Amino acid sequence: MNVKKLKEAVEVLKENLDGALVATDIWATGTGTAITGYNQNPQATALFDKVTDYMRKALKGAGFPDIKDYYLLEMENDAMVVVLQFKEEGFQWGMLVDNKKVNLGMLLNIAVPEARKAFIEAYND
Repeated sequence: MNVKKLKEAVEVLKENLDGALVATDIWATGTGTAITGYNQNPQATALFDKVTDYMRKALKGAGFPDIKDYYLLEMENDAMVVVLQFKEEGFQWGMLVDNKKVNLGMLLNIAVPEARKAFIEAYND
């Protein structure tokens, strides 16, 4: 994995979200410890690692399919959490976004796909 390229991917995400990115972390699933990010929050990273694990187990137990590429949480105070899943690679990428500064279309159709692509390129380098 090329951590320098991951850091560059975070910078591209910041540019794509044009001031809407409040914080972001990329971490290895199961560790809750970030390898890079912006405005990092170690407690949130550990929390969302556990949330993802809990949701996967709960979904499986209820007979639902697994989480695919990401999940979203709409929060109070115009905040949204997006957690990208890289199951084969064993990583997750969490983002805290200001809803007032970006629309959902831009987030899901441009920022998320470009972040996924940049992560895979850095992972494979």
